[in-house]
Formats: sequence, C-alpha cells, structure tokens
Amino acid sequence: MGEFSKYVGDVGEEIVGDFLTLFRWKNMCNNKELSCFNSQHNKKTHGIDALFVYESPMQKQSLVNVVVSAKYSSKPYEKVKTTFRSHFKDIAQTVECYGKSRIKRDVVKQFKGSSRKDDVGVLFYINNDDRGTNDNIKSQIADTRLESGLKFNTIHVIDNARAEFLYSSLSYIKSKYDSYEFFCLTTSLNVAAEDSVNHSKVMPVEYITSPIIPLSVSSGTGRKIVLLCDFDFSHESLTLVYNLARKLCAEFSNHYEIYFNDFNKLKHDPIVEEVKMSASSDSEAEIDLVVGSYNKNFRNEF
Repeated sequence: MGEFSKYVGDVGEEIVGDFLTLFRWKNMCNNKELSCFNSQHNKKTHGIDALFVYESPMQKQSLVNVVVSAKYSSKPYEKVKTTFRSHFKDIAQTVECYGKSRIKRDVVKQFKGSSRKDDVGVLFYINNDDRGTNDNIKSQIADTRLESGLKFNTIHVIDNARAEFLYSSLSYIKSKYDSYEFFCLTTSLNVAAEDSVNHSKVMPVEYITSPIIPLSVSSGTGRKIVLLCDFDFSHESLTLVYNLARKLCAEFSNHYEIYFNDFNKLKHDPIVEEVKMSASSDSEAEIDLVVGSYNKNFRNEF
C-alpha cells in the first residue's frame, strides 16, 4: 500500500508538472522542504511540490511567489469537504512559513526593483476519475468553514473540471500558434507602467482560476486577441465576451478569436453572424471575428 501511495503521488506531481509547462512556468524549484516557523502547526517542516517566482505583469514592481501543492488521488472525489479542508490547511500553513523562510529570502534577492512581494498558493486537488460525472466540486467547497487561525492572502484551487479546461484550451492554442503571449489588462495596479498594455510570456497566476484567459498573437497586420472561455457558448455569452474584447482592445486589434467549451458550427454560426452585425454598426473598421471550441471534433473542426 505504501509503494502504491508513493506511485500515485509521483504520478500526480508529473501531471501537475505538465500543467506548469503549459503555463510557461520555467526555472522552478521542485520538492523543496522548509522549516516550520509556527508552533501551532504542530510540524517540523513543510513540503513544497513546486515553487515559481516571477515579476508580475499585472502589478507594477511586484514579485509573485507561487507555492504549488499537488494533491492527486487514484480514486474519485469522496468526503470532499473534509479532504479539501485538510488539503487547504496544509497549503495555507506552507505559504505562511514560506513567507518567513530562508528559501524565499534567497530567491527574492535575485530580483531587483520589486517593492511588493506576494505569496500565492495553488492547490491542485485532482484525481484519476475519468468519467467526468463529478469533476466540478466548486459548489461542494464554496461554503467550507476554514480554521480561523490560517494566515494567507490568495490560494487558487484547481479541481478536475478546471484542470480539464486549462489543459484542453492551452493545448489547443499551443497547437494552433507557434508563438503567443498572455494579454494583461490595464488596471489601477499597472496603469503607471511604461506600457499601458502588457503581453507576458508566462501566464499570470491570476488566470489560473479566471473564467476567461486572454492571449494575444502577433501577426503581419497587428495583433490577434484570443479569448479562452471556461463556459458554454450562447448568444448572451458571445455578446458579453465580444463586446468586452472590443472595448479593451479596439485601439490595437480588429481580429478576435473566442473559444468556448462547446461550439457547433451548423447550429451556432447564425448566432455569430447576428452578434457581429449588431456590433458592426458602431465601428468603421472591418472586424474579423472567429468563434469556435478548444474541444475539437468532426462537428466543429473546419
């Protein structure tokens, strides 16, 4: 049983490693052990499955330390609230002690000019159940009562459903384009930067749980804006995403590609044309709109 448990853990770390490669998180530290600085944790050490540090394109002069925990099981989700509470407590305590660790001090010394340093956790709570019947556990963990003593700012949780979206959508874009970047929206946190529009080689940690992942692709006629949506296609969803993209990117792009979880060309193309026509009346520029799905099959592969 012990050998099998170790094998499951090794497989989980390998799977999570593949995800981090899709995020373009390179030069990571793996399987690090750090001392516990809080006696209330009742531990001597904490384990970090992966550590990635980068200069944030979302916040000016901000350094982001991402602590990754891989919790992988050979069985379907069960006793979700109890198990999740335990996993969340573990990564929260690890992030807390990482903030006080020698490892962090040594790492951040390599980055100059960062006045803000954020410690963020990413918990992969996934398993080997391939039936897809209980992949989305957000509703089960949304009202989980966490221990009041936990100290953390942000921890992103990836379940099977979210992992499937990240893998399918980013793998599709990787196969479609040789070169692309993650588009970072101008906010009050980065508006003072030299460029109001940022394009990042690495995926910001904020996008891991974002319902829309925006990317940009450089072309001979400018930039293409690509939006990966973690929800199904509908007239309402397309209108909302398309209008948002044009509002944010009209100054430097007139080509928009929007990909959904599902899209049927025969059924949905009339809706695409309707949305495009309704939006074209307030623009003199010719707009190129491409809509499809990152889950390819014979019904939408053209």
